[in-house]
Amino acid sequence: MKKGIIIGSAVAVILMICICVSFSNNKTVTKHKLRETIKLKINDEANVEDLNIKLVSIEDNTCPEDSQCIWQGEYNYVLLVNNKKISLSTETTREAVYEKYDIKISQESTAEYIKFRVIKKNENFILLKTVSEKIDIDENYIFRSYDDFKNKFNSDLLTEEDFLKNNFVLIPLQYNYCGKSDVTPVDYSINGENIKVEIEYTAKCGVCSPEYIYYLLRVEKSLTSVKLDLDYQAINKISCNQHVSYKPLIYLYPEEETNVVVKLGYPNLLTTTYPKYNNGWNVTAEPNGELTDKTGRTFYGLYWEGLNNLSNDFKDGFVVKGEDTATFLEEKLSILGLTEREVNEFIIYWLPKLEENKYNLIRFESIEIINEQMPITVSPKPDTLIRVFMEYKPIDHKINIKKQKLETPTRTGFTVVEWGGSLIK
Repeated sequence: MKKGIIIGSAVAVILMICICVSFSNNKTVTKHKLRETIKLKINDEANVEDLNIKLVSIEDNTCPEDSQCIWQGEYNYVLLVNNKKISLSTETTREAVYEKYDIKISQESTAEYIKFRVIKKNENFILLKTVSEKIDIDENYIFRSYDDFKNKFNSDLLTEEDFLKNNFVLIPLQYNYCGKSDVTPVDYSINGENIKVEIEYTAKCGVCSPEYIYYLLRVEKSLTSVKLDLDYQAINKISCNQHVSYKPLIYLYPEEETNVVVKLGYPNLLTTTYPKYNNGWNVTAEPNGELTDKTGRTFYGLYWEGLNNLSNDFKDGFVVKGEDTATFLEEKLSILGLTEREVNEFIIYWLPKLEENKYNLIRFESIEIINEQMPITVSPKPDTLIRVFMEYKPIDHKINIKKQKLETPTRTGFTVVEWGGSLIK
């Protein structure tokens, strides 16, 4: 009898174990769409189209909180994609390719879970090259022959056979890799000669010199001229330490009376403009700098204010006593290429703000960073473009800092000048 009880109990235990294993293996597999953000913990699974994705492991290689490290480190993840191992990390390997899909990790991934998206590669987009300086080639450029492509890029990426049935549109993407990452064209639409390209990127807080990515878009042979509309879309939302660009003022000095169109690259960041910015400014400019709009009203400059994401770090600059501000600005602004009138107007605006501080830490931003923060397009293209942007931080005592080296531009031909500044907190 006892033997029977023992056997019965053992069978019951085995059944319980089987039931538990069965339940533990019966996980819910979530279904997701392409380009949707997916969050997985270890052993969680997700299906995207014909992919089954499972998170196998997480390794925390970040810098411990109580340590000082020269690198912040990263989280490493191993995914099973249709039973094939794929590794991703938050810093060094942020994208992986599986057949026709790109798997892109989110910076929001942690030691407990991974966040990522799956994007189906559009084979009509072909990555050409990434460079630090803009290539001198016309906008809306379309390659209609192999010889033209070979002459411009000397690349073996395309062959003569590729041009038998197709032309290739050059897609130029400009980005600041400290403020944007994973910049990728994901889709496009064609309406006549108008091509709209959707470009996704991960937004970050930071500014550095711009870089350029060039893609080719394969189109029908019958398409021989194009007008590109590049639509940049951030896949995440971040809150950056935004500052205000105060009183940037734009002066136009053509060699003869000229109709000039001025456009700013990020109109969504503008907070104030005068005259009113309406998809740009369209004015008639005189050699003395006088501007006239379509209503006949005259101006001496184009004024705007807006938000920026300038860094708080002063790697170099000048420490200036508040009472010495005027003399300092007269000297430095002249070196930076401003005329006496422009210097005078700069000082009239900024002197009261700087003089009230015991000391100011001052530096002048490079034109590369200014162009990244707020790109400017002037048509016709000026012979000389001078953009002066002062950053300052009030301080209560003198400090040691590397002295900034300033360069003097040469003003020739049609000259465009802009000055402005920002209080860095």
